[in-house]
Amino acid sequence: MQHELEGLHKHISFLQSLDTDDFYEKDEDEVRQYAHEAITSLVHMGAEATSEVVELLETEFTWSSYFALKILRETKDPHAVPYLIEFLRRESDDAMANEEAMFALQDIGDASIDPLLEVVEEEFNHKHYNFYLVGAFTGIIGPAPYDFMVNITKDFLQNHHHYHGWFHIDDFTYNFVKQERKDVLPLLKQILELNVLSGDERREIRDTIDVLEHPEQYYRDMQDMIDDLSKES
Repeated sequence: MQHELEGLHKHISFLQSLDTDDFYEKDEDEVRQYAHEAITSLVHMGAEATSEVVELLETEFTWSSYFALKILRETKDPHAVPYLIEFLRRESDDAMANEEAMFALQDIGDASIDPLLEVVEEEFNHKHYNFYLVGAFTGIIGPAPYDFMVNITKDFLQNHHHYHGWFHIDDFTYNFVKQERKDVLPLLKQILELNVLSGDERREIRDTIDVLEHPEQYYRDMQDMIDDLSKES
C-alpha cells in the first residue's frame, strides 16, 4: 500500500513538472511522450488515483490539468463528476481542455446525468448557456437528457422570446443526432418554420434533420471526408 501511494505521488509530481514555459512551447504530441508513463500508470490505478488526479484541475490551462482530464476520461470514475462539472463551470478559455472535460462526463455516462441536469437547469433559470456543460448532458444517451431536450425545444417553439440573446437552439438540438431518436423530427421541422432563426441556425437545424433522416448517408459522407483528408496528409 505504501509503495502504491509513493508511485501515485511520483506520477502526480511528474505531471506537475510539465507545467513550465519550456513545455508550454511544445505541442501536445511531444509533451505526451514525456507524460506517457505517468498517464498510463495513473489510468491503470483507476479510481484509486481519482482523489489525487482531480486536484490537478485548474482554472487556467496547464499540461497537468489537461492530462488529468485525459486520465479521468479513461478511468470513468463517477467520483470525478463534481470536479469535472466545477471545471466546466469556471468557463476556461481553453477549448481543448473543456472538450476533454465534456467528453469525460459523457463517457462516465449515467452517473453524470443527475448532477448535470441540476446544474444545467440552474444555469438556464439564470439565462446562462454553458456550451460544454450542455454538450456533456445532451451527449449522454438516455431518457432524462432526451426528455429535457424535447421539453426545452418545445418551450423554445412556444416562447422563443424568453431565449433571445443567450440560448443557441442550433447547438442545443444537434445532440438529437447522438440520441438517435427520429420521433423528434416533426418538432425540429416546426422549429425550422420560425421566422426568428438566423441563416446559420436554420442551416444547422436542417443538417440535424438530414442526419436523423439519413444517418447511413451522413456517416458515408463523413468517412469519405476522412479518407480524403488522409490522402492529402
